[in-house]
Amino acid sequence: MSSLKVITATAVILMSTSVLADIRVADTHNGAWITVTENGAPAANASVSVANVPQQKQSYQTDENGRVFIPLTLENSRSVKYKATTETGKKSSRFAFHSTNK
Repeated sequence: MSSLKVITATAVILMSTSVLADIRVADTHNGAWITVTENGAPAANASVSVANVPQQKQSYQTDENGRVFIPLTLENSRSVKYKATTETGKKSSRFAFHSTNK
């Protein structure tokens, strides 16, 4: 019975990871490069936004390589929350720390 539970739990974990998009963040001096993938492949035309920076209300679209640059003007170092939605409707979010001391 316990091996059945292990197999079921493994299947659920594998299926849940394939349902979500993945976001990678590369911090730069004046913003961040965001890469969105879906099932390991670049997610072209995904919509990416910043959730917790009030002056950043715009949404950005990824290119054919799943990448987009988001300009950020931060007065203090902080965690920034990025949200992505792929063309197929899969959603993901990620926090990334951005330092003003570079």
